[in-house]
Parts: sequence; C-alpha cells; structure tokens
Amino acid sequence: MKIELFAFDLDGTLLDTAPDFLYAVNLLRKKYKFGEADYEQVRSRVSQGAASLAAYALKLQGESNQIIESHRQELLDIYEDCCLTNTKMFDGVEEVLNELNEKKIKWGIVTNKPRRFAEGIVQDKLGKFKPPFLVCPDDVGVRKPEPDGLLHALTLSVSKPENSIYIGDHQIDIKAGEKANMLTGAAAYGYIPLDDNVKKWKADYVFEEANEIIALVQ
Repeated sequence: MKIELFAFDLDGTLLDTAPDFLYAVNLLRKKYKFGEADYEQVRSRVSQGAASLAAYALKLQGESNQIIESHRQELLDIYEDCCLTNTKMFDGVEEVLNELNEKKIKWGIVTNKPRRFAEGIVQDKLGKFKPPFLVCPDDVGVRKPEPDGLLHALTLSVSKPENSIYIGDHQIDIKAGEKANMLTGAAAYGYIPLDDNVKKWKADYVFEEANEIIALVQ
C-alpha cells in the first residue's frame, strides 16, 4: 500500500524544542528561587504540554488547576521570548521532508502547540520545506487525543484516512491517529515520558530514528 499523506506532530517529532523549554523552565525556577532543572525531566515532559512543565518546574503536583494554569501562562510568556534560540530539526528530518517533496507526496503538521508559537517556529525552522498545512488546537477547538485536528488535515489534503499516517512521540498522538482511522507511527527518538514504553502504544510503526520514515516514503 502506498501512503498518500504523512501527517506529523511537531515537538519531539520534527523539531527538538526541548533546549528552549529547558531555558524557559530554568528562568521560571530562578524567579521562584529553585535550582536548575534536570534536562531529562524537562525533555520527557515537553510532549505532555506546558502545564506538566510548569508543575515540574515549581513542584506544583497536588496544587489546584487554577494555580497550575497561572504558572503555565507564566512559563509560556517566558518561552515566547526564547522559542527560536536553540530549537532545531531532529537528525534525519531534513532528508524525510526533502524526500516527500521530491516525490510530491502530501504531508503536513498537526500539533497541540498553540498557533501563537507554532506558526513562527514552523516558519523559522521548517519554512524552506513549505509545509502544505499546519493544524493547531486553535483551528479545531480541541487538542489531541481528540482526532479533530487530523480529520481537518485529511480534509485539507483531500486524503483517505486508511491511506494516511500520523507520526508522533506521545501516546496521545497514537490515540488520535487511531480515532481518525489512520495508520500510526511512534517517534521513539522523541520526548517519551520516563515511565512510558513506546511498544505499549501499539502503533503500526515504531521509528527509532527519524530517517527510518524514508522507508515508508519509498
């Protein structure tokens, strides 16, 4: 079977954004007199969202959602000023996107990252590949694991779900892909939670490195 659409998650799948999140977390911790964060703890939480990062940064486990949300916004305001500093493509991503473009195969990005951040980051780091679409929660009103973003991507690209794949580095990506009746791929090189196991996600494909995706393109 030939895959007609490759849809990708952003953080932890196409882009290594963890260094900039680490910088933002450390600035937040410094403000509240905490020491420097552990990089692996930050890296493993990136795909779980800013609330998880803020809760870790300020030891907010058990605090109210209102308190965590206020610090989440605080962290995002800090992140906005540094989100283009150290972010880069994962090794192999450039080759994958070049291959897709050369073969004129449809692809695009579906992320839980708000458009406020995603648009500028994608333009700066991936703009040369001319991503055909970028779908954010702002566009569909919900976040993954709800499939709405992927269903919107299928509509935008005029693609059949059974001939399309969604690739991401968190179990919610696999769940969203399944709900959209798409094939799924786990980016095992991404920001896997420290207590998680990619093999338990039951994705159709597991990629230990980004360049392994090329085999599906060819």
